[in-house]
Amino acid sequence: MGKVLIAGAGPAGLAAAIWAARVGLEPWLLERSHGLGGQLSSYTLPIVDLPGFGPAPALELAQKLQLDLERLHIPIQYGAEAVSWNGGRLGLTDGSTLDGETFFYAPGLQPRNLGIPGEDLASPASMSELATLPPRRVLVVGGGDRALEGAIRLAETGHQVTVALRSEHMRARREYRERLETTQAVVLTRAVPRELDRRRDHVIMFWEQGTAWEGDQVLVRIGMEPAVHPNLAHVHQDRAFPKALNMAVIGDAALAAWERSLVTSFASAMRAVKSYVQRREA
Repeated sequence: MGKVLIAGAGPAGLAAAIWAARVGLEPWLLERSHGLGGQLSSYTLPIVDLPGFGPAPALELAQKLQLDLERLHIPIQYGAEAVSWNGGRLGLTDGSTLDGETFFYAPGLQPRNLGIPGEDLASPASMSELATLPPRRVLVVGGGDRALEGAIRLAETGHQVTVALRSEHMRARREYRERLETTQAVVLTRAVPRELDRRRDHVIMFWEQGTAWEGDQVLVRIGMEPAVHPNLAHVHQDRAFPKALNMAVIGDAALAAWERSLVTSFASAMRAVKSYVQRREA
């Protein structure tokens, strides 16, 4: 069988490469950053939703996936971002091209924006970076898994954390909610952001109800959306769809928000590879 190109070395891309090798294809894996794992590289709490694996560190899973790549002799090209696909040729940002029989696109997700004035004042730092700093007053906007995972990490490392929710209830899994309760974090409900501003060395979040929060850092964690290149895929109702033939979008970007997990990312990759093989052999 021929070469298949896979862009994105997160869980879905890695799974697609491994499955492609197992069924006799020739996978070529591309990653725009300089490390594999995708969201696994920034996930700080133990993985609990992968049957037979957790609870265990995300880094451990990334290392096991890398060992699979090495065992199967799957090549990976770092610093390579896909920007075009014409059904048989993939274009990269540096102007080079790669030919392949099919293309599996695993772009992953990117943070969703609040859409308020001054949002660029929110901190671009990762939770891991902030956790190493001296104690600060930090506002985490969001009530899902990603927001609480970060809030817990910061609170447990000594930061003064406030979590702001638009509604009365958090969407995060129960173990995150229960763990947050063991910290000193403050939870604000029905806190609708209106504007973010800076006063001297502090930032201020103004709420629609007329009150405000003042502190050192604001982190926006209100959910994720597909991080697609516009030449390769379009997004409809929070899901990404391919723009060309002989390609498939895989992983979290191809799934509805409620379906996203490591299990479904792996399954999405397996399904795409097996579907391609079935069509090829028909």
